[in-house]
Amino acid sequence: MSVPAIHLHLIAYSEATRATALSSPGWLVLDNLANPRPDWFEYWPIRERLLHGEPLDEAAFYGFFSPKFTAKTGLDHAAVARFVAAQVQQAGADVLLFSPQPDMGAFFLNVFEQGETFDAGLIDAYTRYLAHIGRPAPLRQLVMDTRQVVFSNYFVARPAFWREWLALNEPLFALCEGTGGDAGVQALRRDLTVPTSYAGGVQRKVFLMERAASLLLATQPQWKSVPHDPFGFGWSTSRLREHPHEAFTSDALKRAWRDTGWPEYMQAFAAVRERFLAAPATRRAA
Repeated sequence: MSVPAIHLHLIAYSEATRATALSSPGWLVLDNLANPRPDWFEYWPIRERLLHGEPLDEAAFYGFFSPKFTAKTGLDHAAVARFVAAQVQQAGADVLLFSPQPDMGAFFLNVFEQGETFDAGLIDAYTRYLAHIGRPAPLRQLVMDTRQVVFSNYFVARPAFWREWLALNEPLFALCEGTGGDAGVQALRRDLTVPTSYAGGVQRKVFLMERAASLLLATQPQWKSVPHDPFGFGWSTSRLREHPHEAFTSDALKRAWRDTGWPEYMQAFAAVRERFLAAPATRRAA
């Protein structure tokens, strides 16, 4: 199999981030200096590129990363490109994942449970949204290992997957941007745009948009996803980072369950999680 074209972009929000991208070999710059919709964070420039930019090469791979990508993962352009090329050739991958904070992925059943922990009401709001657009999903029951966990839109994929990502997120965009609708739609809109405790009161819609790729990978088996080893990336600042070995075990158990369906694996996952959550926190060097 020949090596596909790989187009990796850093989103520039300022002259400083633009200069950083230009001075780092290989990166393409996705210009968002005007930043007309900061409330949508990365979704706005990615959306503009996918909907209004140059046509995408169907055989190529594309990634659109925030300026913090290298700081969070330790990967430069060359490392990402090498990984993508190798996994496409060796594993026939469609989607390559580069998600930091591996403890946030490992210790929770899925990214929605993780989000709910920090923003109560997130699961209910997204469940209602998915039902509203005719794409219901059992968010509380989905099991995700590193092959489905995506944070911060840190993934690289062919255009076919990006179109699915856009198809799941565009109705969310339209609903949040709208003003009309019956009482149920208006209530849903309020719940999707409620400010969270994240710095600056970032609206819930941003964190739901960032979880779209995970939902697709967990519910659409046609996609072959391969994660980069996330345990060498930046961990969270929560007490969960104090339990690295339990994180390794938890992800392995979820992966085993997804591969076999054997209930003993999920029972073991629950036991590991219960044990470390009950243990007193210990200090671990950053």
